[in-house]
Amino acid sequence: MADGTVQIDKEKCIGCQFCVMACPYGVRYLNEDERVVEKCTLCEQKIAQGGLPQCVQECVGMARWFGDLDKGIKSFEGVEEADGNRRVLGTYVKSFSDADVYHLPDVGNKPSFRFILRGKKWQG
Repeated sequence: MADGTVQIDKEKCIGCQFCVMACPYGVRYLNEDERVVEKCTLCEQKIAQGGLPQCVQECVGMARWFGDLDKGIKSFEGVEEADGNRRVLGTYVKSFSDADVYHLPDVGNKPSFRFILRGKKWQG
């Protein structure tokens, strides 16, 4: 989709569950009633209303952030403060350089997820 989320086309899903087995995050599951696979949608309904995905909103450890890469990774938003303002990544994390930002390899799917790794090497 335009917002970067990958959705499941229920009209095409045959319920084989190969994607469930291949998912490294364990977020895909078989909907027994519909016999199609479903997965996390990054709370697309909340995003459409200007909200944050629930996993970002609830992450008090500030390990999850959400934003628009075109605005820069430092502008990503996270869990809300008690006063209702959202935390901004550039304000709450230790400084990082472009070399610390890992980009998933593009294998034709144009991934938009980024990871900040300091002093570590990605073992994909």
